[in-house]
Amino acid sequence: MQSYSQRTVLAYIGLQIFLDHPLLGVGWQGSLDEDGYGPQLAAARARFPDEPNRTFPSPNHPWGVHTAYIQALSDLGLPGLALLAALLAGALAIGVRAALRAAGQAADAAFVATAWLLLVAGLLNATGLVAGIPLEAMMWLSAGLAVAAAAEVRRVAA
Repeated sequence: MQSYSQRTVLAYIGLQIFLDHPLLGVGWQGSLDEDGYGPQLAAARARFPDEPNRTFPSPNHPWGVHTAYIQALSDLGLPGLALLAALLAGALAIGVRAALRAAGQAADAAFVATAWLLLVAGLLNATGLVAGIPLEAMMWLSAGLAVAAAAEVRRVAA
């Protein structure tokens, strides 16, 4: 089950977890554990009284947070979100700089890398942090392509 209202409830729970554990969060994938989301259920049920029980996480349905940025906050705290943002922003900056300075195939590669990184940044709003899914692979491949394009720009300039 996944709906707009359920995503809102799960985002609320994730933010409440973060507010209780802002420095280091509750650990990788900790928002999926009852120890992570359990203390937030009463407040979430009070905040969203019209939502059915299946909307809320439980041991039978550990839904987790379905937004990577909020999951980074709840699971990994401020350092986790900062590292995720730094990865995306750094790779984007490298890709944009290479796209503006490059010519030919290096410019094409830098443009593709930048476009893919923007797509990944947006799609991370729609999924949690799950190792091994294609979106995660696309993020790392796009960052690598941006760096490779920037290296080609430096090689040609030298």
